[in-house]
Amino acid sequence: MNKHSDSANTDSRRHLFGTFAGVFTPSILTIVGIILFLRTGYVIGQVGLASTLLIMAAAFTLCLLTGLSLAVIATDIRVKEGGFYYVISRTLGPAFGGALGLTLFLSISISVAFYVMGLVEVLNHLVALPDWLSVRILACAITVVLFIFAWLGADWTTKLQFLIMGLVAGGLLSFFIGGGMAFSQQTLAANWQTDASAEQFWLAFALFFPAITGFTQGLNMSGDLRAPHRAIPKGTFAAIGLSAALYVLVALVLAGTASISELTDNYYIMADVAMWAVLVAAAVMAATLSSGMASMLGAPRVLQAMGGDKLIPFLVPFAKGEGQDNNPRRAVMASTAIALLCVIIGDLNLLAPVISMFFLAAYALLNYATFFALHSDNPFFRPRFKWSHKIVSLIGGIGCVVAMLAINLIACVIAIAVLFGLHQYLARSHQHRSFTDHQRGALFKRVRELLFELNSMEPHPGDWRPHMLVFSKTPERHKQLLTFSAVLEGQSGLITLTRIVNPQHADEPEQQQILKQYQQAIDDTDVRAFTLVMQASDFQSGLRHIMSAYGVGPITPNTALLNWTSSNDSKQEHSPEDYAANFLEMIKADINLVALASARDPLFAKEAPAKGRKIDIWWRGGPTARLMLMFAYLCTRARGWQNTKLRILTEAERYSKQQVQDIFATYLDNVRIESEVEALDKVDLDSIKRYSSQSELVFFPIEVKEDEIVDSFEVGLQSLVDNLSNLVLVKASKSMQLDPDPDNGDDQKEG
Repeated sequence: MNKHSDSANTDSRRHLFGTFAGVFTPSILTIVGIILFLRTGYVIGQVGLASTLLIMAAAFTLCLLTGLSLAVIATDIRVKEGGFYYVISRTLGPAFGGALGLTLFLSISISVAFYVMGLVEVLNHLVALPDWLSVRILACAITVVLFIFAWLGADWTTKLQFLIMGLVAGGLLSFFIGGGMAFSQQTLAANWQTDASAEQFWLAFALFFPAITGFTQGLNMSGDLRAPHRAIPKGTFAAIGLSAALYVLVALVLAGTASISELTDNYYIMADVAMWAVLVAAAVMAATLSSGMASMLGAPRVLQAMGGDKLIPFLVPFAKGEGQDNNPRRAVMASTAIALLCVIIGDLNLLAPVISMFFLAAYALLNYATFFALHSDNPFFRPRFKWSHKIVSLIGGIGCVVAMLAINLIACVIAIAVLFGLHQYLARSHQHRSFTDHQRGALFKRVRELLFELNSMEPHPGDWRPHMLVFSKTPERHKQLLTFSAVLEGQSGLITLTRIVNPQHADEPEQQQILKQYQQAIDDTDVRAFTLVMQASDFQSGLRHIMSAYGVGPITPNTALLNWTSSNDSKQEHSPEDYAANFLEMIKADINLVALASARDPLFAKEAPAKGRKIDIWWRGGPTARLMLMFAYLCTRARGWQNTKLRILTEAERYSKQQVQDIFATYLDNVRIESEVEALDKVDLDSIKRYSSQSELVFFPIEVKEDEIVDSFEVGLQSLVDNLSNLVLVKASKSMQLDPDPDNGDDQKEG
């Protein structure tokens, strides 16, 4: 209670902004910037007014589509500090969010240097700089000024932006008055089209598109807004609508007042057209300064949010904020250092295309995140904004990718490679976070659809996969059974660690304690498995319940795996009579039986021995023999077992050894499994020990009777368990087909 009240008190003391100051102002001032004043005329001069209007329509359409996606997301989740990073990480997950957040932080910080260098270029054009004041020194000084305002906090900076907005409005008013007086329809008609090639069109598009990348500046201020779910959509749409109108009007006025050559050769044509040129000059400098200021405010807040989430350890110190506004001063210092370094380097042309790609990638991911969330049908995704559709978001995302490819293919590839590398790093290394995203919901929907689709299909013997219930009671044996089950399923089945407990027994551990032990074993062995703990008055009733109820639709268990403990073992889990009764229950439920009787600890070395691994299958024919061969083959598909050699050992009986070899050669060729074959005159304990004592695994068939379990070769089950430390006892519950006919599922004649 105290924690919540403290948080509420802190928020009440913070100076939070509304729609106009927090979203609309920084967004509109970033869009209506240096490209509007210094490059719009150049674009018209290159491709003509018609193509310019087409470029603007395409760019602002992407703005609008992305804005719609932003409105959907922003009116569902409580958008906190971090802007784009927060939205993406809480929708697509921490790996996507972290990769995008880090690249955006760097891009926005470098953008500060771009805006500062643009401002210095304008100053240098208007006023001759003294010899002692170089362009870089002036740029560094302006960067330091921006740093001071960011250090003081968003409140100071936002107040300054109102002054800047007034200057920009004055400059535009001066331009429209002058343009209106000099406007000529003949000039407009002459500038309607040029002989520009397709290549020139896309170059003009690439030049213009960065103008609109500032429409999400308000999102970067999400942590400083009073009501983000209302302010972000309203402020963003207002900024997009007004800026689109201003760009179109400026283009029309320029096309109607200046010739193609003037538009192409004179970057400062708007000042020449204006009634009062000084106001346009002031507007250019103010807008450029405002863009740099908005970037200096936005970048640190992305870094602060990433540090708070602790995805990357070295970013954690940047989570600290200062004062009641939680001003990220450490992150401000980092952004300033990056901006100053770029200013000192001076030549930013190589970085500019890649940075544009990162912004476009952010918009593409925002659109995809909205599509992803809407498509997942998550009942907890309930955005207040209803005027959009998942197809709109998908089109917006595709449009952003097309724009990336059209603007600069090489920069696009570099940006995607960097994002992919960061995503893979974070996906493999990030700690489990407490925040949620829509990945689980989307996966659930996909699994649900696939389960229904799978359930509608007629089952076929060739579809068999091992779905194992691994019964493990003794904690010391959890890891051994998990390791063995992962080898046995050969990366093609499912594993569930299972325990039946009697709540009436005082010595039984709590369910949560068992699940914790199981999860620890899963983490230690790096085996992908589920967990299940069932409460029942006795083992057999719990077993019957699991066999009849566990699973979803067509995904049901078909194999039970457990430890076989010797009667001399102090940790014996069941008596021989209990084993027999339990096995009979499993057979009644059509569950194959696999019992691991191994004294090795650990069961398998991490690395295969130099001579290679060997698996023996003692063949007695029938379904159990075929099941053992299938399991042995699956073992060869497990990691570290790919070069394992199989060997079938059988009793020749009435056949000669050569006949046995010929029969198995034909059979193994039909089922497409490679194995050596040994035909023995007689199978007894001595021959079994002689052949299999050094093998990595030994599969041996068993039979289940009413009150006992016996081996199929009648050499004495207890003797086998006592003399072999790598024994796998197997009993098939029904026929296993290794070479089913694809037309009707009938097996070819099996051995």
